[in-house]
Amino acid sequence: MKTAISGFGCVCSLGGSVEEISRRLFDESVKPSYLKDRFKSSFSQQYPVFQVPEDILRQKDEYESYSFFFLRKALTEAMDKAGIKKSHLKQLKVGVCIGTSVDASFNCFDFYKDWRDDIKMSLDPLDKYIKYSVSDEVLNFLGVKGLSQTVVTACASGTDAIGIGAQWIENGFCDIVIAGGADELNLIPFTGFIKLMIASKNHCKPFDKNRDGINLGEGAGVFILESQSSLKKRNGKKMGSVLGYGNACDGYHATAPEPEGRGLRKAVNFAMKQAGINKEEISFINAHATGTLDNDAAEAKVFNDLLKGVPVTATKSRTGHALGAAGAIEACISLICLNVRKVPKTNNFDTVDEKLNVIPVLANLNIDKKIAISDSLAFGGCNACIILGGKDYE
Repeated sequence: MKTAISGFGCVCSLGGSVEEISRRLFDESVKPSYLKDRFKSSFSQQYPVFQVPEDILRQKDEYESYSFFFLRKALTEAMDKAGIKKSHLKQLKVGVCIGTSVDASFNCFDFYKDWRDDIKMSLDPLDKYIKYSVSDEVLNFLGVKGLSQTVVTACASGTDAIGIGAQWIENGFCDIVIAGGADELNLIPFTGFIKLMIASKNHCKPFDKNRDGINLGEGAGVFILESQSSLKKRNGKKMGSVLGYGNACDGYHATAPEPEGRGLRKAVNFAMKQAGINKEEISFINAHATGTLDNDAAEAKVFNDLLKGVPVTATKSRTGHALGAAGAIEACISLICLNVRKVPKTNNFDTVDEKLNVIPVLANLNIDKKIAISDSLAFGGCNACIILGGKDYE
């Protein structure tokens, strides 16, 4: 596989564009914040999160979800970078593959609360919930028809969506695929992770011996994937490539990862085989690295078995865990790193955990290799991995 990435866009706690994120990505002062006006929970304890900056949130249209707003903003940037206009898409076979969790499952929450409280209401929100597909909304926004899939594999959704989109290109189903993920901070996952006792009350500490849970985040990441023939025909430029994709569901548990990382191991092996590479060619791993005890331990086993010696970074220490958007945001950040030839340190790592035998990047690291791995683990035993090449990878 060698699918061209002709444009990409991203929105997360680090900023509202690839340029802004690139500037802040290597800043050691990046920290989470606390929720104020977005929603309130019944927990008296404050739990830190990585929110999209307030000046960006204020740009949202009244009748769209935050998730779709983030996606729309990232998509607009990605199309601008690719040099593609909406009118151009009408001449091509277009696909849209978007991963999400909140925007597919909890976008009707106010309706549920009103129903519980017996408040008189319209059934319009429920009708929208039943019919809603974020990928179809993208097609409507662009004013085109095409192949559409909304991927809901929990926290692996964004990674899976990019991998599936690349397969559509490789199999000739589409000339261009808009692929990525989008999710917003929401009361249900916020309280859910607290009740699961895997939300940290402090800044998350991926791979640290004293790690105690996640910080949630939000945002969107979008790749414009394009066939080589389409790119050549319009004289487009490549900003990167998707070289391989692997997916494996081990079905171990509803929420806990399989302790030996069997599903993830298969996903990584599938992706590397498809890319036709070995570990010596990989510059770094952008790990799922949530900062939970079990997730980091399972991931560490796979890294030690398959990718020993490859530098590991954990960018959730800068963006939080954006659920269905996480893999897409991390793919965008990985591509930034490949193209600027630099990998950010893992924030808040203090104490080595000898049981893991993984020490993440402790200082911003210059790189010279042109390939990176980004992996995702998810509820239900979903595991996904993509392999990316930078803009100068041939």
